[in-house]
Amino acid sequence: QHSSTLYAINRTSSTSTRTEPSINLMTTKAYEDLTSTDEEKQLLLPPGEDRSDGYDDSLFRELLQRSHVDQHKTHPRLPPERRGKRHRHRYINNLNRFRHWWKTSRLLVRLAGAYVFAFVVENWNLMAMLNVKKHKQARKALKMVKKIGRGGTVKPFLAQVQPFTRTIRLILAIARALEARVDHRFVEVGIAEAFAFMGNRCSRYWARHLSDWFTAHVMLPFSLFLLGKPLSDQMAGSRPLMILMGFIRAILPFASSFQGSRFGRQVTYSTFREANFRWGAVQSVSDFHEGAGVYKDTDLDPELLRLVRKGAEAIGHGSNPVETRLALANIGFLPVGSGSGGFAMYRNKTREGVQYLLHVTPYGPAILDEMPRYVRLECKAFPTDGSETKTVVEGFTYSGSFFQSQEWASLRARFHKELNSYTEACRIMGTYHLPSSQSPQRAKYAAPPLDLVNLKAFLRSGHESRKQRRDNKRFRKINRMVNGLSKLLDGAKKKGEAPKEVILYFEGLDCAGKSSTGMLILHALEQSGYAVSVAQHNRPPTAEQRSKPWMDRGRFEHPQDMFNDKEEGGKPEYASVVWDRGPGGDFVYGNLNKLPKEEKLARYSEFRKYDQDCGATGILFLKLFFVSDRDSIAATLGKRLAHKKIAAELKTWLDSNSVPHFRQGLDEIEHHVDPTDFVAFNKYEENMSNFTEFVRNTDSANNPWLVINTSDRNAARNGVLKQVRNRIAKFADRKDETEQVHDHRALIVDVEHGIPFRALIQALVLLCVAYAYAHQTWKVDILNLVDDL
Repeated sequence: QHSSTLYAINRTSSTSTRTEPSINLMTTKAYEDLTSTDEEKQLLLPPGEDRSDGYDDSLFRELLQRSHVDQHKTHPRLPPERRGKRHRHRYINNLNRFRHWWKTSRLLVRLAGAYVFAFVVENWNLMAMLNVKKHKQARKALKMVKKIGRGGTVKPFLAQVQPFTRTIRLILAIARALEARVDHRFVEVGIAEAFAFMGNRCSRYWARHLSDWFTAHVMLPFSLFLLGKPLSDQMAGSRPLMILMGFIRAILPFASSFQGSRFGRQVTYSTFREANFRWGAVQSVSDFHEGAGVYKDTDLDPELLRLVRKGAEAIGHGSNPVETRLALANIGFLPVGSGSGGFAMYRNKTREGVQYLLHVTPYGPAILDEMPRYVRLECKAFPTDGSETKTVVEGFTYSGSFFQSQEWASLRARFHKELNSYTEACRIMGTYHLPSSQSPQRAKYAAPPLDLVNLKAFLRSGHESRKQRRDNKRFRKINRMVNGLSKLLDGAKKKGEAPKEVILYFEGLDCAGKSSTGMLILHALEQSGYAVSVAQHNRPPTAEQRSKPWMDRGRFEHPQDMFNDKEEGGKPEYASVVWDRGPGGDFVYGNLNKLPKEEKLARYSEFRKYDQDCGATGILFLKLFFVSDRDSIAATLGKRLAHKKIAAELKTWLDSNSVPHFRQGLDEIEHHVDPTDFVAFNKYEENMSNFTEFVRNTDSANNPWLVINTSDRNAARNGVLKQVRNRIAKFADRKDETEQVHDHRALIVDVEHGIPFRALIQALVLLCVAYAYAHQTWKVDILNLVDDL
């Protein structure tokens, strides 16, 4: 090293014995540049803190910490929450709970009033004397049913508290819309809450009229048939049916109001999704827009986002402060000061007229002995006119990746959810509190799981009963679809129409559920007698493979290439292979995306030629592109981090026993998450763009790509099984078709398609709901309005 290099410079405060390490491996000049003058320190503090007599290091750190805590620079203004979560504030949550209690209480009061009214002696005898066969007495019977349904004597009380109930509903709707501003969904949530209210009122109105119509035209006219003459005479005519329909009229609007609210809210959300081209569960490439996602992402300054991600990479694990400061200095961030709680502040003045301030604060608790950090990057620009502009990006860093607030909340929530399931599963392990014997989560033996499959089953036994029932229902449906796909292949085999070879090409982002979702197809092939194998293409090509053509079978194998003639039984008649990553990965991780445009087009043409040759030789080539939003990938990272922590505890569990155990499965769990996953998360947009470009330019009419959105795993699994079933059913017609491979002269890019037709239909449905509400509330008649115009 040069003589001017400082390996470690320690600065000790005059009022404290604490020694703070500074920059390691930094030149003397760089260290002198980072030392702040008193004037520069004054600019970093609030205007009220005037220290013209000079600064003591410890005093400066104390003032800096206090001022930045007050300005929310050392911690977020709001706690991180998952995107779309409702009732984040405890007051809003308590108000919502009170609203539900109030609605239930009103129903109980109504039923109590109905009970008292129905069993008053005068009303009881009157209902017995009414002959519903006569028109006038049938109308009196219907009025009696309505009075019972309205609560009898408590109807005036219910009418008086109705404004209070509406006010609570209005306040809660406004609060939900306001708290959605954090996710940039104020308009969407506000409109959804409005249509939820209108759907609620309309469903109540229709439920009451449906109950009255059913009473007048079905129950009362056919009371003799429904009760029978002996029972009708014994129970004084239609009195039992009148009381029954009165109570139904009281309960049915209450029950239907929930469905009406859900209908209005979900149709609104669906309309926004369709109008903004949000990702579906399974769709074609032509309908896929990479920038749409599954939600409206936070609009951040691209330059600041790039810089804060570089800062996250420099912070890394953050276990060594000296290395962290050196890494930040290498990208232009020099330390200005630090405060209590690990707070540190860095400044970057590499651009003229622009100053970047990076605030870094540890944000516990730690995950796997690594402390997350809250970071806030401020950009202050000073134009020549003397004005000042300021932009801010804030979020969290972990393992060298930058997470926005919602993404970090998803990771943290999933991490704790898995650990809580593990704790509960350990508590009930081997006891009679386990699920029933028909449940997939049942594990009646008192032994720890030793691999990933058993660990997932073990964790499911610790879920809540409601979630277990929901998961069991989904598992049974997926198993039926897998079995149905297997039977379809068996039937095609008997007819001689089944493909002899099947290539399953799984491409997409890291942590996007390629294995858990795509392997369902492999299970169906295995059940139908296909010999299955997996080819890993997630490593760079060897020197020998580079010397051959890009799509050479020596690297990208056919199913029969995975088996040897000399093996027992020879090559199987029906074989399948899974490409775990493939040619598309070379454009993302192999730097093929940096090739000139002509060479990239030649590679795309080579892949399409490979696809065409597979179809001509009777090989079913299924191309699946797996995508997921950043929140879902962050949640998957949290799940894998929790599994890694559980695997370490399971090793401690096994160490407590003198009998040796098989542990390779636990090593597999620990290696299921590695630093490359966090590197890929930091490059999400870049990787998504490269993958999408490859998929668009290698799509074909006869064998199109399937884009699988695994943000909702259950919807993705159902959708991909349906699409693969359709592909296999059409394979007999497709294999004889030929498609000429054309050389594209330009790259295919994403284009807008206008407003989708489905969004227009759903918007029309919402307008009908609004008109129905206006008609029943204010007697608005569109025909009269048209005549007036």
